[in-house]
Amino acid sequence: MILGLDMATKKTGFCLMNEDKTIYHYGLIRTEGSETKERMKEIYQSIKTIVEKYDIAHIVLEDVPVNNHNNLKTGKDLSILQGVILSICFENNLNYTLYNPSSWRTIIGTYNGTREGMKRDFQKRRAVEVVNEIYNLGFIYNATETKKRLTDDDKAEAILIALAYLKD
Repeated sequence: MILGLDMATKKTGFCLMNEDKTIYHYGLIRTEGSETKERMKEIYQSIKTIVEKYDIAHIVLEDVPVNNHNNLKTGKDLSILQGVILSICFENNLNYTLYNPSSWRTIIGTYNGTREGMKRDFQKRRAVEVVNEIYNLGFIYNATETKKRLTDDDKAEAILIALAYLKD
């Protein structure tokens, strides 16, 4: 089974996908800690639990383009979180793949090569649309409600990251 992850320190999307590209399970790891370190520990524990509960063969996650972040703290935090997740791979002898955001989007077909297609809002909306086209999940994208977590883009991107690995 493949574990696809869309990393973030407040909510990380995950997808368990079978080799035949069917979705076994998906969801969000929602953190409650006020400190980034606390949230990373919560994510570590949640992913470790998933790895222990399911027969994970491979973890796939988005690589952190550190030179592309408007906020250097965000880039740094995501890089540390990536290391936290890779430590789970090392502890459990799991293979892993890191995809540049444009790479997995190109494999899936959500990146259209335009300047508009590089904008975060476009990418998140398109991920939800593509997941709904392929898997008919009825996901919603609500750009104005990301703080309240009333959007499914993190789950959609985790699904597509796992699917990109199986299509590649």
